[in-house]
Formats: sequence, C-alpha cells, structure tokens
Amino acid sequence: MDFQPLIQGFIVVIVIGVVYSLWRTTKAYGGLMGAALKWIGLGMVFFSLEALDRSLGNLSFVSLVSAFDPDLLHNGLLLFGLLFCGIGFSKLMKIAK
Repeated sequence: MDFQPLIQGFIVVIVIGVVYSLWRTTKAYGGLMGAALKWIGLGMVFFSLEALDRSLGNLSFVSLVSAFDPDLLHNGLLLFGLLFCGIGFSKLMKIAK
C-alpha cells in the first residue's frame, strides 16, 4: 500500500488548518501587533514545511514536483520563511517607535 498520497494529504490539511487558525487568532490582537504576528506566523509555517519535508525523506511533497531541483525548492521555502518573518519583525519595530 502506498502511503505517500495519504501523508501528503494530511500535511496539506494541517497546513491549511494552521494558517486558518493563525488568521483567526491574530485578529484578536488587531492593529500593528496582529499584523506583525500574522507575518511572523506565516514565516514559521514555511520554516515548518521545509523542516517537515526534509525529515520525511521519500514521502516528501517536494518529490512531487519533478521539474525543479529539490534543493532549489527547499531553499525557496527557507527564503519565503525568512522574507515573511522579516516583514513581521519590521512591523514590530514600527510599534516600538
């Protein structure tokens, strides 16, 4: 039995749930603080996806995209995580001023 589609489906459902929960939770903070936490949380989702994909090995979702180099896709996930966290922390700096 092939478990790869089942595990990848669970990952997609979990990521959608985390992003939805993140959006709902950060509304409670509102304003600049909520926006900053939303961006930082989104960056953390990308970091988590990248780490989970590397740890799954053959069951990873990056293996589905055969047109690109897997290392390039992993580096892209890391860059998106850094970008979103950077945006979030810059919003936090605006609060401190």
